Amino acid sequence: MGVCKRPISSFCYKHIISMLNHIAKKRNLIELYSQGERNFEGWDLKGVDLSKVDLSNSILRNTNLAFANLWEATLCDADLSGANLSDADLCGASLLDSNFSNANITRTNFSYAGLSGARFTNVKFNSANFRLAILNCTNLHGMNFQGANLQKAYLLETNLSNTDLSHANLHHAFLFRANLSRSNLQNAELSEADLSESSLHGANLKGANLSEVDLREADLDRIDFSEINLRLANLSGLNLSNVKFISSNLSKAIMHGTILRGACFKGANLWNADLKNADLTGADLTGADLRGVNFEGANLKHAVLDLGWMDESRICQTILPDGSISYRNYRA
Repeated sequence: MGVCKRPISSFCYKHIISMLNHIAKKRNLIELYSQGERNFEGWDLKGVDLSKVDLSNSILRNTNLAFANLWEATLCDADLSGANLSDADLCGASLLDSNFSNANITRTNFSYAGLSGARFTNVKFNSANFRLAILNCTNLHGMNFQGANLQKAYLLETNLSNTDLSHANLHHAFLFRANLSRSNLQNAELSEADLSESSLHGANLKGANLSEVDLREADLDRIDFSEINLRLANLSGLNLSNVKFISSNLSKAIMHGTILRGACFKGANLWNADLKNADLTGADLTGADLRGVNFEGANLKHAVLDLGWMDESRICQTILPDGSISYRNYRA
């Protein structure tokens, strides 16, 4: 029998030509780079597979890298200003000190990428993925991370002041000593994040989830925690005088030695919270759920509480609102 020769469809033909063009572009790029060329400004590398390629110190200004595969590529000190990186995959790429000014990084995948020291002037991170990315000591002042995925990202000592992080996913992010002053964290997911020694001065936390966060030694000046989820959060040792916690969820929160003079806890859920040695002088706890709260060694002088508040709380060496000291739950 004769062999049936089926014609190649126009779609398959175009796909084959596209693949051959991509291979040719990659070979040409690598060959020129190996010969010492570093200027690839304006090149069209859309969809090209550049995984594990080393293009450090290259000039890639206004380059089209949309849909390009840059998985584990090395682009340290590269100039990617004005480049189109939309839908590009830079998972695990090394991008230290690179310049992304005015770049298009819509839906770009930066997960596991090393981005410390990178510059992002005038960039919008629309739906970009920074999961487990390393952005330590990076200046991201005034950037737009609205809705971005920064889950488990490393942002130690990073400048995020005046940054829009509304609706961003920062679950379990490492923000030790990060500057988040005046940032917009409205409806952000910050559960289990490390915010110790960070600055949240004047930040907007409305609707944010701060359950299980570590806020020890953080700057929380001018913060309103009303209606915020702070379940299991660590607020130990902080000065939170006159801070509002109206209708907040502070169940099982840890506030050892926290200064809460004049703080307002109206309607707050403090179920099983640990307020050992806390200073609650003049605090308003009316309507708060105080079941199981540990007030051991706490100062409640002049505090305002509902009748019967002591019935289900732990009281030991506690200064009561009238100034007397109660040893009710003392155990020798």
